[in-house]
Amino acid sequence: MSARRWIWGVWILVLSCYVVPYGLLGQVHAWYGSFLFWCVVGVLVIVANIMITRTFQSEDVVDGLSRNDEFHDDRENRR
Repeated sequence: MSARRWIWGVWILVLSCYVVPYGLLGQVHAWYGSFLFWCVVGVLVIVANIMITRTFQSEDVVDGLSRNDEFHDDRENRR
């Protein structure tokens, strides 16, 4: 699944955090109604964020060098 779809999924989850507790669970007067829903959605948002960022790479990794390698190479060239 592409990152764009995961981002839309997060937006749907955020919207549902308002609609479900105040709309569908509005008649539930126990504290655990909305709280349980928000906890489950919170875990789902964390999972979605992991899926969105799993393909992110540092610019150093793309170039094939890390900052330490670059520094290390400079030190060897001076000798």
